[in-house]
Amino acid sequence: MILAFFMLFAGGMLIGGAWSFYRSKKPWWAYLGLLLLGLLCFGISIWRIQTG
Repeated sequence: MILAFFMLFAGGMLIGGAWSFYRSKKPWWAYLGLLLLGLLCFGISIWRIQTG
């Protein structure tokens, strides 16, 4: 369960980083990669919380 909350935190940080990269006009692949990685972490955390 601790891992799930850590992944939730990491996913939120990565999604925020992707937004920051998008606003500062970084290359599209950089913020897209961060966004996908953040969504993956977020999805894994939700799955881990639901399964207990």
